[in-house]
Amino acid sequence: MAFPFLVSLRLNAPNAAIDLVCRAALADLWDDLRLVDRVIALDEPAGKSRLRSVWRNARRLRPERYDLGFCLPPSFGSALMFRLAGVRRRVGYAADARGWLLTDRLPYGANGRRPHRAEGYLQLLRLVWPEAQMDRGLHYRPGPQAAAAADTLLATIMPPFGSPLAIAPGAAQPNKLWPAARFAEIGRRWQANGGQCWLVGGPNDRAACGAVAAELSASTMLNLCGCGTLPVVGEIIRRAALFVGNDSGLSHLAAAVGTPVVVISGPGDPAEVAPFTEHALTVKKSLFCSPCYSNRCLRKDYPLECQDLVTAEDVWSAVRRLSGNA
Repeated sequence: MAFPFLVSLRLNAPNAAIDLVCRAALADLWDDLRLVDRVIALDEPAGKSRLRSVWRNARRLRPERYDLGFCLPPSFGSALMFRLAGVRRRVGYAADARGWLLTDRLPYGANGRRPHRAEGYLQLLRLVWPEAQMDRGLHYRPGPQAAAAADTLLATIMPPFGSPLAIAPGAAQPNKLWPAARFAEIGRRWQANGGQCWLVGGPNDRAACGAVAAELSASTMLNLCGCGTLPVVGEIIRRAALFVGNDSGLSHLAAAVGTPVVVISGPGDPAEVAPFTEHALTVKKSLFCSPCYSNRCLRKDYPLECQDLVTAEDVWSAVRRLSGNA
């Protein structure tokens, strides 16, 4: 969702030296995108060491003497890091009680509604350039190294097998996991129609991908979970006819590489976090407790009702519509 912002930032500051500060897990992706001059991987904050991590990261950044910093995540810790790092002009949203840490800010969730994150990031540019140029397109093509790695991984499935469906049953938050058995049902239906299934995800998604793989026909299935960097996963998804996954980072990666996306949105708000493309369908059941911004379900009467009510038939209907078989 930061992709259009970074493209637009370069449009408005063509001669600037631009560094991107990001989580270590995303560094390979941003390096491959080649939108900035340098990618700086942060220490990962965790538990009680979070403030210590913010300080360590700020100390690393301070010698750079940054003139301007866009603080995209609406978190207190990210704004504090920029302040401690001595970034002279700090631009971001006044969320999480952090407005006083920013020099230029916009209200977050004005009128009770949060903007789509991709659009919200773009609007921050207007605080620096009131007539900012904006490119809202997604145009990511993984580099040659990712393409070569994908060639090797996909070499075991060759024609005459049919169109590939990329399935990503994992997610960082437990309450965003649609049941693996239902992903398997989508895969079986795709295989029954002559297609093949590619399971994708990171190292933490191996259990979910394994559960789906166990229920699919092995002759037209590849479990590629954890088999490459994010650019490699992006290249694999780019070669698929369609992508199906949870409300997670890979759904946005699929949108960026141009693959049609079906995303299952349980607790999230599609108006804020849906893939930023016209070639996406979100399957969601809106409830009285939606949207939910917790990373775990807080309900006792019917935990994860928002996920349970989304049926395989609901998702299959969206798959058929995007694949032109409605």
